[in-house]
Amino acid sequence: MTIQSGLSATAADQLQIHNASGYLRLATAATLTLASDIIVPTQNYNKVAVQSSTTDTCLSITGTNVTDGFVLILVPNNTAHTITFTDTATPAAGTLSLAGDFSMTGVGATLTLIYTGTDWVELARTPGMTVGKVIALSMIFS
Repeated sequence: MTIQSGLSATAADQLQIHNASGYLRLATAATLTLASDIIVPTQNYNKVAVQSSTTDTCLSITGTNVTDGFVLILVPNNTAHTITFTDTATPAAGTLSLAGDFSMTGVGATLTLIYTGTDWVELARTPGMTVGKVIALSMIFS
């Protein structure tokens, strides 16, 4: 596909690639609320909210609108809450293949995953931080 300078290509208004400026832009984050330790993504960039209280766990991600290669970026909806994404030892449909469990909390916390057609594999994570802390980033490639 060729995109003329100054024009953009869109896919369901979720992703825009601007050739002239050289940047990638995702739609404004939608909010996903955990239900029975599961989230259902509606687009590539999402805020995750706890079901109740201030802590919750995510064991699985399901959705009919995702296909092999779907990249998912997750951030906390409330930076004072903690959401723990749980690594699965044996990948199965919708499970998470992570570099260990990840507690997402605080400003700047992110988790980026890619769908393999079966499970979700971690691409990167950024822990929440406070001013003056070094940002740690883990990358997983299989």
